[in-house]
Amino acid sequence: MAACTNKVTVGYDWRKDKPIEVTCGSTDPDGNLALCDTCITKYQKRYPQGWRYTPGDVCRHGTYIGDSCGADIMCGACESGE
Repeated sequence: MAACTNKVTVGYDWRKDKPIEVTCGSTDPDGNLALCDTCITKYQKRYPQGWRYTPGDVCRHGTYIGDSCGADIMCGACESGE
């Protein structure tokens, strides 16, 4: 993923009385990928099949194939050239 410098609000820290913000493309305190609205729109166009954890981790047939640092579970249809 290309570096995006937009800030994303991922929660609220009641102890400090302020929102929790992270940079787009990083993970929030719970380990979830945080994306800004601009990047979400861009990735929805690029990956209309959606994704589970990171954009591009689901093939066009809807099979989870992992990402660059996860397990590589290949789709039979993709492997056969469909």
